[in-house]
Amino acid sequence: MAKICRSRDRHAHLVNFDRRERPTLTVQSQQQVSVNPEIDVSKQSSETMKRPLIEQLSIELSQTHEPIPNMTEWLQSRVSTYDSKKEPLDVIKTDLDQDGVSNEWVTVLVEDSIEEQTGVIQARRSYGVVIDYEDSQFTLQSLNFTSENNGRAKVMTIEDLTGDSRPEIVWESINNGAHTTFSEYTVSSWVGRKLVTYVGTALIASVSKAEIRDRKIQLTGGLIGSVGAGPWQQEFTESYAIAEDKLKRIRRDYVQSPTPYHRLISGMWAESHGYREQAMSDYSKAVEIQVGSYKEFAFIFKGEWVQGGINPDQEAVFDRTIKSFSLLRKELLSEIASGVDPRNACVSAKKKVDFDKDWLTYLNAPAGYANPHWDEGTICTDIALLEQ
Repeated sequence: MAKICRSRDRHAHLVNFDRRERPTLTVQSQQQVSVNPEIDVSKQSSETMKRPLIEQLSIELSQTHEPIPNMTEWLQSRVSTYDSKKEPLDVIKTDLDQDGVSNEWVTVLVEDSIEEQTGVIQARRSYGVVIDYEDSQFTLQSLNFTSENNGRAKVMTIEDLTGDSRPEIVWESINNGAHTTFSEYTVSSWVGRKLVTYVGTALIASVSKAEIRDRKIQLTGGLIGSVGAGPWQQEFTESYAIAEDKLKRIRRDYVQSPTPYHRLISGMWAESHGYREQAMSDYSKAVEIQVGSYKEFAFIFKGEWVQGGINPDQEAVFDRTIKSFSLLRKELLSEIASGVDPRNACVSAKKKVDFDKDWLTYLNAPAGYANPHWDEGTICTDIALLEQ
């Protein structure tokens, strides 16, 4: 197991989730700054218009042809005038191209975003930066994180995620929602002396553990702190891997599944990611689990938020409905596995378990917007689509 180390040509965006607390981050883009080597930086007056941080650094590096003894100190001295907080830099010297020489430096730099009219600092911008030195020439390439993270970004680790023996850079950008901290992970490779960032990101709320295991990013967390998210939430571990030149989620496993409802959700995520046997097992266990009381949870009955344990009759109907729905999902999965078209498989599964649209009242009874919401047309839908 690999441990954490300290802690686009394309664009990616986050979907705004209805009724869900989400950060307003994240759009990222890569840039290479064109520089004019004829500019003499030393003759520029401090009174002239201040260049953006990345542009300024690129100019200075383009005029430097000898190795820099201490890149951390060199960068710190330049960045300090751009960062009002003057936070110490974490600069990692590494061998990204695996040529046997550690002539690449990876770091995150922060720059104050200043309102031109007033001079007031509005936010802090952060950049993922790679500097390399070859043939007596420095180059700088960067990945932009939007200002919504207010400068909170870092290098999670530098490790091989693709199996080609060359390391990838895993960047972490952090933003706070109203009640919850969200962490987003982006992966870049160093290809032919160019910073290439994979499409796709890993986003998780309240991360409690982040590590690389078997060339996969594994993140544990997922709990939203808002009361409105509800008490049915369970912490989970998600795995992300580089596949088809994209960063993709390949698995979600819940830490606990104490009720038929939780086991049903666990099975649906296993099904979503292609783990048929695990899904079938979870659906079977959902049918078998006996719950003494739902007093730790809450329901929406007749439009009102009701604490569990108060209405045992309604809760009993809820319990039976969840178990019946678990059987439906099990039948659906069996039909599809036998080669039946998904649409016909759904019709067949509904008939086999006597699906009744009145089930919807109870399927959607768990209180809180963090729970999936079903309607008659989405009974057989992939749970991942219900999140959107």
